[in-house]
Formats: sequence, structure tokens, C-alpha cells
Amino acid sequence: MVRHRPDLNVISSFLIVVCIAWSCVASRRLVAVGDLHGDLNQTLSILRLTGLIDDRKHWIGGNTILVQVGDVLDVGPNDIDIVKLFMKLGRQASAAGGSVEQLLGNHEIRNLRGDFTAVNDDLLAAEGGAEGRRHLLSMSTPVGQYLRTRNAIFHHGRFLFMHGGFSSSTVSLITSLDNIPVFNDAVRNALTSGSPTSQMGKEGLNLNETDEDAVKNPILVRSLLNVKCGELHRVLETHFKSITTVVVGHVPHDADDFDHWNLCDGALVDIDFGMSTWKKGEPGAVAALQIYEDNDTMVLVRNEHVVLPRWLPDFEEVRVGFENAPFPVKLISVAAFSLLCFLVGVSIASRIQARRDARVEEEPTPQQYGTF
Repeated sequence: MVRHRPDLNVISSFLIVVCIAWSCVASRRLVAVGDLHGDLNQTLSILRLTGLIDDRKHWIGGNTILVQVGDVLDVGPNDIDIVKLFMKLGRQASAAGGSVEQLLGNHEIRNLRGDFTAVNDDLLAAEGGAEGRRHLLSMSTPVGQYLRTRNAIFHHGRFLFMHGGFSSSTVSLITSLDNIPVFNDAVRNALTSGSPTSQMGKEGLNLNETDEDAVKNPILVRSLLNVKCGELHRVLETHFKSITTVVVGHVPHDADDFDHWNLCDGALVDIDFGMSTWKKGEPGAVAALQIYEDNDTMVLVRNEHVVLPRWLPDFEEVRVGFENAPFPVKLISVAAFSLLCFLVGVSIASRIQARRDARVEEEPTPQQYGTF
């Protein structure tokens, strides 16, 4: 009887399959969310849709990076509740290997500088009027400290995230990727010191929403309205060679406009879909951008549907569904897939080995001749 020894190739193949399958579960994901404007219900909807929180509002996103591109404040009645939620989720995400990057929008800048004209009337009254809100957003409170120390721009791989965007005038403030931390520090210093102006380069930084600064400050630029694709491509090619995509909010799409979120051949992505019910009196689209770190694929997920750029293959919809599945489902799927691959590998290897053994048995034994 021929005894089959374990084939090391089969075992190594099985381990490779497990590693590849596990990387699908553990690969890092980035979720980018647009303007929220005080609508807590819509905020919870998008966080659940993207698999970042459970029913108790606890982080379940693992090592996912959540980027919110600004304008949490104003309009709706729950803006501070959303800020506190992000503060909590930030701590929980950090403990799980992820992070929450809440960026500054023009409405955060307004509030932190004492302009409460767009604050929900009922909320402002409940907070004790302008003085009460001014104290709530001051450096003497956790909420105020948190907001005043947020970044304006977040850089990740080939992507830049900000509220407004880049224009040819922006390079007078930010000349390269190396200047982004400088810009963030300048904004932070202006907000923590109480000064509207923080010197930066030759011209300095002004946080006023003037016409001039609206085409220069990346927090204020209205990319969807004012930035031409050729202009953006020139800025990226000249000053930010490793960046292919700028992700922004600030200017909302129509609620059902999902044809123009990926613009300028992928160089500009606008993710403000007017989610807040309080902005137009009816709920906007619940939508978020998802970026997969293993292949830099961008997928827009909205209301449990997937909107793909035209160049993406159909299998990405399956991938998105898998990424958003609860962890136990992922684990069971990976285990089942790995077991199937292992059994197929064992079967193939056994057949090959059996054929080799049969061939050996069929070959005649060479005649041995002694010496006479």
C-alpha cells in the first residue's frame, strides 16, 4: 500500500490563501463624509450605512479612517451633539487602530470666531444665547478645545481632503505638501489665540470670508462653482505631484445628483450631498465616499446602493457589500472560502501524487546483473 505523506506545497498554499483572504478583512478602509449641518439622524444613518457604528453608537469600524470634511455646525439643532459623538468615536477608533478626522469648514470657523448667525434659533436659545454658545465653544470647554485644534486639511496617500478645495490662488498660501502642516498650524494658532490672522509666508492667513479669500483659502474655495479642471490639474502637477484627487464638500449637489460627484477625471470629488434635513426642509441623500487602501478604489455608497465610476468593474459592488458586513459574517466567509480552497488544493495534490505513485508502480524494475 502506498502511503501519502502530507504535501508541504498544499500546506503552504493553504496558508497563503488564508493570508490573502484575511487581508480582505483587515485591509484598511477610509470613509469620507460631507457636510452634516446639525442633523444627528442623518449622521447616524451614514455611520451605520458604512459599518462604523452599532445601534448603541459605539465604534465598530476597526482600523477604518473616518474623514468628515467640515460643516458639522449650524443650521440643524444637533450640531454640538454630533461634535460630541465624533469626540467619543475618535477615542474608540484610536483604541481600535482607526481614527476620526473631523476637519474645519467655514461654519466651524464662523462659530469659533463668534459669528452665530446661522445657528439654529431654538438651539441658540437653549444654550443661553450668544454668550452661552461663546462659552461652549471657548478653550475652557472640551468641545471648544476639540474644535479649535482640528485640522483644515488631511493628507492620506494620493488623496487630499478639505472643506473647500484648491485653486491657482491657493498656492500663495500652500506651495507644497510640506506646507500643509504649516497651514494647519496657522489655522489652529489663529483659533486658539483668538486672533483672526496668523502670519504665514508672505501674505499671511486671513480667516475672513471675503471675496478675495474665498478663492484662495482652501477652507473657503467653492470648487464645484469656481474651480476649472485645467486649473486644478496644473496646481496638482506643479505643486502636489503625488496627489491625484482632492476630496471636498462646501457646495452641495442636488439630492439626486449622483452623476457629477467624480469630476475632472478623478482629480476632484465633491461629497456634499446636502444630507441635512434642515438645509432645504427635506432629507438629503445619505452618501459617503469609501476608499480601499489596497488598491485605492473609490466607491460612493448611498442609501444602501453603490454608485460606481464608469471605469470600475462590477465586482466592486460585491467587494463593498463584503467590507460593510459585520465582522462575524466576514470571519465565517473567510473561513469557508479558505476551507474550500484547502479542500480543492488537497484534492488536486492527491490526484497528482496518486498518478506519480501509479506511474512508479507500472515501471519495470531494472534487472540487476552480478559480476561473474
